[in-house]
Amino acid sequence: MAFADYNKILLFGDSITEQSFEQARGFGFGAEFTNVYRRKLDVVARGFSGYNTSHALHILPKVIPPPTEACRIKLMTIFFGANDAVLSPQLQHIPLSSYTSNLRALCTHPLILSHSPSLILITPPPICEYITQESDAAKGKNYIQRLAAQTKQYRDAAIAVGKELNVPVVDLWGAFVEYAEPGYQWREGGDKEIPGCKERERNPKMGELLRDGLHFNPKGYKIMYDEVIKCIKTHYPELDPEQLEFDQKFPYWEVAPKHDEEETTGQSGI
Repeated sequence: MAFADYNKILLFGDSITEQSFEQARGFGFGAEFTNVYRRKLDVVARGFSGYNTSHALHILPKVIPPPTEACRIKLMTIFFGANDAVLSPQLQHIPLSSYTSNLRALCTHPLILSHSPSLILITPPPICEYITQESDAAKGKNYIQRLAAQTKQYRDAAIAVGKELNVPVVDLWGAFVEYAEPGYQWREGGDKEIPGCKERERNPKMGELLRDGLHFNPKGYKIMYDEVIKCIKTHYPELDPEQLEFDQKFPYWEVAPKHDEEETTGQSGI
């Protein structure tokens, strides 16, 4: 009997993707996402702590296998920007214009397009300057690495790239802000005090989402999960986990073929 494989969902991102399977704190996006697609599509996580879009482009040939008749990437999430948005001259910083072009290059990369996948861009989330600066100080980093206003610029750029390329975008920044400050509206030329910045009063709801001001608590991952599933249902209903049947390469047990001892006469350990 020949090897059989499932088609894939690829989650490509930084540490927020990498840590999304951790369940010691509670709900994890990656763990639940894998659960709802079990026996339908294989969820493969390629999350790399500290990586930005420049790293992502460099490693892409190691991440994307060539498509085969038996196995293709059916859905791919691209979730970078939190590290690109750190302040210069830190090594992770990627200028906003380069971040935009890098995202565009990822979405249109021949290795990805060879699979003809459904793509989803995920914006960087907001940060909480109160918590990031406290967390950094506890690690001996007595300088400012991130600002809420700069992170929002990268969120806006991701939305623009998605609109330009007609790629659906999960606006995680907007979803988190809506949870923390329901009804918040940012106006160009108006409110300069971005949610999460220290010019605004500290909001405890941001701490419910962000354990160190950047990485997610279970509540943050639950919002991420809900937003990604909503995006799939809206833009790619054929990939809605509630609508997909089990992959019949491995049928239900009632009709699944059983081992024929004659096939392995003389073999052991099977």
